[in-house]
Amino acid sequence: MAIAREVGRHKYAERPPACIVCGLAGWWNGTRVVSVVGRCTGGVEYLSGIIRRRVRCPSTQCPQGSWTIYEQEAYPHRVFDLAVVVSAVSAVVLAGRTLCASAAAHQCSRDSVRRWKRWVEELAEPGDLLRACTELEPDGLAGALAPSGMERAAAVLHLLDRLAELLTALGVPLAEASSGLGRVLRHLLTRFAEVFWLTRSSPPLLADIGRLGI
Repeated sequence: MAIAREVGRHKYAERPPACIVCGLAGWWNGTRVVSVVGRCTGGVEYLSGIIRRRVRCPSTQCPQGSWTIYEQEAYPHRVFDLAVVVSAVSAVVLAGRTLCASAAAHQCSRDSVRRWKRWVEELAEPGDLLRACTELEPDGLAGALAPSGMERAAAVLHLLDRLAELLTALGVPLAEASSGLGRVLRHLLTRFAEVFWLTRSSPPLLADIGRLGI
């Protein structure tokens, strides 16, 4: 998430983003200290003492209230960053590893990998993502088409990667992340405060091009 800089005496060098509901400039509202499991060069690692800053809307009438700034691969209500979730699922549906092998490599349980795979499967309809990608393809062809026989979770990951590539090429300011899934979901979180829950049911990602910034 972009944070505007403002330098001056007794001022923060960085200012928080504006409220996504009313557009007023927010102010810093403390911090949270959390522990997460994230991706690193050698695989995954447990990180403690991660500081996440809080922001408050100055309007007492605004329903947004306060919110947390999520940076890099962070996402609400996740001990495991999105990069770890994508990597663990990819190991199963793309690399052919077992649930147990993927779990051991990502320092999580077999049930976690199984739950993440189901979450990815239910995140979006591959057909909807394919149509969105085809609309954005320069030549109008379905260049994002996933290989025949690809598992649903693998197709969702593949098509989200392509969707992120196309949106970036058209100038949509997606967040930096290691996967299309991470980039698209964090864009929707930052711009619309829309969260795709892992621990409870949430509506599927509709891949509405207009909402994504086109």
